[in-house]
This record gives sequence, C-alpha cells and structure tokens, in this order.
Amino acid sequence: MLELIRTYYAFNSWATEQLLAKCSELSEEEYNAPGCSGHGSIGETLSHLVLVQQGWVAWFEGSMEMKDAVSIMVKEKLNTLTAVNERWALVKKLTNNLINSLTEEKVTAVRHFTRMNGKEESHPLWKLMMHTANHGTHTRAQIVAAIRRLGHNPGNVDLLNFVLNVDTANV
Repeated sequence: MLELIRTYYAFNSWATEQLLAKCSELSEEEYNAPGCSGHGSIGETLSHLVLVQQGWVAWFEGSMEMKDAVSIMVKEKLNTLTAVNERWALVKKLTNNLINSLTEEKVTAVRHFTRMNGKEESHPLWKLMMHTANHGTHTRAQIVAAIRRLGHNPGNVDLLNFVLNVDTANV
C-alpha cells in the first residue's frame, strides 16, 4: 500500500507542476475566463486543487483539525497564478514531508472524523489519501479540458505517461 501511495503522490505532484507550467502560458483573460467545469475559471479551479490538497494533508499529518482543514478548502481563494504557485510550493513540501513519514502501520490506521453534516466516519488513512490524490486527477482533468477549449495544448498529464516517461526517483 505504501508504494502505491508514494507513486500516486509523486505522479500527483508531477502532473500538477506540468499543469502549472501550461497555465503560465495563458493570458490573464484566459486564466480568469468562466467556462471551466470545476469552479468557474481555470484560476478558480486551480486554486481549489491546491487548497484541497493543503487542507487534507494538514489534517492527515495532524497539524490541523478537520474543521480548519475544511475551512481552507471551501473559504480560502488564491486569486492569481503567482499565489497558486507560491502556495503549491508550500503544499508540495508539506505533502512530501507527510509521504516521507508514512509507514504501513500509519497508512492502515483508522482515522475518525465528523463530516460537515454531523455524520461520524471512520476510515483507514490510505483510503482518505487515495481520495485526495484522485481528487487531484479529477480536478486537473477539468483544467486540461478548459485549456483545450481555449485552443492550447495542455500536455499529457496522464498516469501512464508518468510511469513510462518520468524517473520517479527524481520527482
């Protein structure tokens, strides 16, 4: 399980960085234009991508209560690509620290939390971590589609492309 999580999070970071580079090629108007199926614009959806990972990772590693992590995810906004890139640097560092601290025992440990609707939940950490990484894939796909609709080439940020072409030891 640990190898799967490490690989998927390495892919997640690589793919996000590929997308950030492509977003730097967009005009400000394109970056902020409505029409991204995620959260309005490419910029808003990219902000959501980074902030959701930050919130979950902070809760996973124990530096934040669930309610505070959710607050980051739903209330905070990164209004520029510069702000997204700056926050991504922090989120990537936090994520890498978490990934490097994991053991099989930690990823199989059950985490208890209360959802916003008041429902109590208990799940192994690995399932919650896979959700977070999968959320990144889903959200990046929304951004990729929006970039294509603008007539740009977003590049290939697929997992298979990562597995076949990227040296994971250096990611």
